[in-house]
Amino acid sequence: MNAMARTQALSVETLDSIGTPALALDLDRVERNIARLTRHLDSLGVGFRPHVKTAKSVDVAERLFPNGRGPITVSTIKEAEYFADAGFTDMTYAVGLAPDKIARVQALVERGIDVKVLIDTVEQAHALADAAPSGNMPGVLIEIDCDGHRGGVVPCDPLLLDIAGILRAGAVDLRGVLTHAGESYNCRNGVGVAEAAGEERAAPVAAAGVVRRPGQAA
Repeated sequence: MNAMARTQALSVETLDSIGTPALALDLDRVERNIARLTRHLDSLGVGFRPHVKTAKSVDVAERLFPNGRGPITVSTIKEAEYFADAGFTDMTYAVGLAPDKIARVQALVERGIDVKVLIDTVEQAHALADAAPSGNMPGVLIEIDCDGHRGGVVPCDPLLLDIAGILRAGAVDLRGVLTHAGESYNCRNGVGVAEAAGEERAAPVAAAGVVRRPGQAA
């Protein structure tokens, strides 16, 4: 059932009768916001990987990607499984990977889902390397700390190369680095936003230069 059919099927419900928890949206406003976002991204010539943890809704995600199935970002394995069941095939699990979740991620990869996971410790890297001989491994992103307010490794920390080395020695696919500007949460009325964005750009660029093998493209 596509997004429109599901919406029509639910249209007989009212706010008084619908079971909770439930997501209630002004669809006209959703469509306007998506159109405005799409126009802006198109004007910049960039793609995007929206975080679906807020809506947790296939209907919303299908409106963002009417002609495809991603890319998306998720915050739990359950979310990843939910969107995989709906046909989404490109996702980043953007929370530090707990070793006990590797098997569930592998199960998604076995289904043909391109999953990227996030790590920032040698213990996580070793756990992935140990699991690699069983096959069906996700791609890996190393989390970079761009402002000291979230998890991750600072670009100048030798730990960055240690993690990359463990992954490569274990034949685990190192896809790159990822960061998030926690400092931006402290910005008010636009003050400091540009600086936070600058750090959010500069840190992963520097980190990528550290972990990139000689001769590799960016």
